[in-house]
Amino acid sequence: MPQAQDMRSFGFPGYTFNDQSSAVEFESALAYTKALDGLGTNQTNGNMQDTSTGAILMPGTDHGITNASTVDVYWSAGVRYGLDCVVVGSNATITCGNGAGDTLPANTTNGIAIAVQIDWEMDFDGDDAQIIGVFYRNANDTSAKAHVDFQDSGSASVNEVDLVHETANGGCGQIVNISGGDTNDYTGNAVAASKVSHDSLNAATAYCLVGLVAL
Repeated sequence: MPQAQDMRSFGFPGYTFNDQSSAVEFESALAYTKALDGLGTNQTNGNMQDTSTGAILMPGTDHGITNASTVDVYWSAGVRYGLDCVVVGSNATITCGNGAGDTLPANTTNGIAIAVQIDWEMDFDGDDAQIIGVFYRNANDTSAKAHVDFQDSGSASVNEVDLVHETANGGCGQIVNISGGDTNDYTGNAVAASKVSHDSLNAATAYCLVGLVAL
């Protein structure tokens, strides 16, 4: 029978504590991975021009964003996802509206990245899950962030997660050990697909690992 190890420990001079109840058994293992290309140079280091209209000035026009693209917007303190965008005027300014997540940052905020959402095929019912782990690996950018919006067959959000590099603080923060008593954030409609993005100039990989009970 497949098994996952949700290992948690704490070391201190003269003291060591380990969680011995971290082994999770399940009948079916699903592993979804998605390769993410690095963003173009002109998709990063944008400047917030007008929070009310979602206008963001990018460093150049060769950013690859087109009208009606669905994008995620990243900055140092947050991410807003699923925004509709329009390329304006000289093409260096992009207006982003709607979406969900964090409120867009204040005017003049620098360091903004705009990433087009990427389709990530997956199919599982969270109601049958014993454990779910979602991770982000980027070999050349340990400060990078990613976002995944898990959606049902009607494109409605089932759950969404912010991700940081696997070795950063919180890198294993998206492990849901339902068998061990964690609240299941994936209940309700089954996950039929997802949208994923990240804010890095470097290529990376996203992982979703799901352990299910017998179906």
